Amino acid sequence: MKIRIYPPIIAGIYLLVTIILNYIFPGMRIIYSPYHYFGGVFVVAGFILMIWASQVFRKNETTHNPFNKSTVLVTAGPFSFSRNPMYLGLSFILLGIAVFMGTVSLLFAPVAFFLTINMTFVQHEEKKLDRIFGQSYIKYKNRVRRWL
Repeated sequence: MKIRIYPPIIAGIYLLVTIILNYIFPGMRIIYSPYHYFGGVFVVAGFILMIWASQVFRKNETTHNPFNKSTVLVTAGPFSFSRNPMYLGLSFILLGIAVFMGTVSLLFAPVAFFLTINMTFVQHEEKKLDRIFGQSYIKYKNRVRRWL
């Protein structure tokens, strides 16, 4: 039996671990008031991006679950400028929280999440989409960047 951990759970784990570590070993503050409020902009942008991408998936009647088979190659909405807007949104949320908290140690969460997702989920999904959609996906991949 394979254990499947979904990206939002991974993001939550990284965030929780970093907050606990930051509490135990307070990191050096690098962003001070009022500049730390820019973190809120990243959090809001991340949620908007994720909601928008989710609505586009729903409209195209395909799954946003990374473990299910995709039935439609979605290229509209946020997928017209990023092949991974859901993961990008989660990364923005983690980055926003780190900026808002203002300490170096909290930057671990967005960096670790980004690297984990990029090296595991994205690699796997790109191979799967290439297999399912073939030339259509290759054209899309050549036209739209992986992240931004």
